[in-house]
Amino acid sequence: MADREYILGTDQVELDRLRNQHQTWLEQAYAVFERAGLRAGQTLLDLGCGPGFTTVELARLVGPAGRVIALDESERFVAFLDAERERLGLPQIEPRLGRAEALDLPAESLDGAYARWLFCWLADPAAVLAAVAAALRPGGVLVLQEYLDWGAKKLVPRGPAHDRVVAACMASWPAGGATIDIAEHLPTLAAHCGLVLEHFRPVARLGPVGSLEWRWLTEFYESYLPRLVERGLLMRDELSAWRAEWSAREAEGRSYVYTPTMADAILRKPAPAATS
Repeated sequence: MADREYILGTDQVELDRLRNQHQTWLEQAYAVFERAGLRAGQTLLDLGCGPGFTTVELARLVGPAGRVIALDESERFVAFLDAERERLGLPQIEPRLGRAEALDLPAESLDGAYARWLFCWLADPAAVLAAVAAALRPGGVLVLQEYLDWGAKKLVPRGPAHDRVVAACMASWPAGGATIDIAEHLPTLAAHCGLVLEHFRPVARLGPVGSLEWRWLTEFYESYLPRLVERGLLMRDELSAWRAEWSAREAEGRSYVYTPTMADAILRKPAPAATS
């Protein structure tokens, strides 16, 4: 996607939203990095890196002896990351402008790769997965965090206005060309690319009013729902009803949000069998 095609744009408001989103899922990201064995000195790829908040974490993980190639198709986001690299003194970051579909890295040049909520937007995820697999060294690993059941999202206790906006969002994904629950297909995709799915588990969060989870979804809704109104997938009175319901829940302070269910996945490229 070009900048104009990002579903929530690339402006300062979205940059701030992505920073908060990163903070919400940071602990989960580090947990799966550790499980996958990402470590100092490695060469990693952050595919679809956006403004690079996770790239910075990966750069700190691999240290000055490592390398993080950060690829995104947004000129604005890549420029932001380049400035952050300079500001933070992280020369091991290599920002690159480009599409995931055009990934072209030397064979067996990566120790690992990472992507979050990227493959669900790709028209041909199998082709991109195969390109990443080819770039991995034997024993290398691809770490994915992708949606498994986006529609599982709930307001607790249930709210009819919230249920309606979830339904509108669900209708918007295929209309925009997304396979939002792409994690359902990972076992088949991994096998076709010669990767072993060694870790695959669902992840969902439940957060009260005022939590990171609540803020994450509030910012998403405030940015995305007006776009659904413009597209005719949500009526203006339905958006007003959601805002009233959401504000009432915030005021009473006793509600929770149950996030979309995503999956942590670790896909490893098999090492050659030892010969005696």
